[in-house]
Amino acid sequence: MENATFFHYKTEITFLHKIPAWLKILLIISLAIIAFYLPVRICLIAYPILILFSAIFLKFSPTEIFSDQKPTLAYIFLLYIATILLNLTNHLSHLNYPVASWSEVYENISKIFIPNLTYLPLLAHLALSLEITSIFYRTTSHGQFKDGFSTIEMFVTRKDTAPLSDTLALALSFIPRISTFWARLNRAWRSRSGTDSLFKAFALFPKLFHVAMREGYEKSLAIQNRSL
Repeated sequence: MENATFFHYKTEITFLHKIPAWLKILLIISLAIIAFYLPVRICLIAYPILILFSAIFLKFSPTEIFSDQKPTLAYIFLLYIATILLNLTNHLSHLNYPVASWSEVYENISKIFIPNLTYLPLLAHLALSLEITSIFYRTTSHGQFKDGFSTIEMFVTRKDTAPLSDTLALALSFIPRISTFWARLNRAWRSRSGTDSLFKAFALFPKLFHVAMREGYEKSLAIQNRSL
């Protein structure tokens, strides 16, 4: 069940799971950055291809694939709401009073809900970058994060120790952990007959913040104890 949360590691035996951690880190981070500089047309083509690639070759389930799209869908929703508010402000400011006809009212209302396509390039780049990142998280465990960062850090510093690797691995692995915390809180909320509403967000977000901060604190203590 928890593997369905976004950016969560999936235990499989695929060629991408077997790639050395340090090489995978460099490769995926580079590709995620490059995704923001590709033409929009290439992003729109590469995005569904990566989804099919993850389903066929990496054995991601439909639930996991959909779960990894949630950050992108949430961002699209927020941009669309912002577009509606902006269109509403613009049309109300240019609306003549009294209104000449109902057709004019209908025309202005319909224009309010038309998406702003100027956001399309940003969304295309973001969606492709997040899909690349999701593949990275799904095929890289916390231990591989640490080993990969340790290899890179020791190569750069030319030392036999890697004090920053634990911190970097903890920071990256914390993103899927937050989604896991939210899934647990959501299940507890539904088990108490809670419904999806604005009140749910106000009730659960403080608890999510508390659980995440406690997890981060306990992890930091564990890292300090191992370094002693």
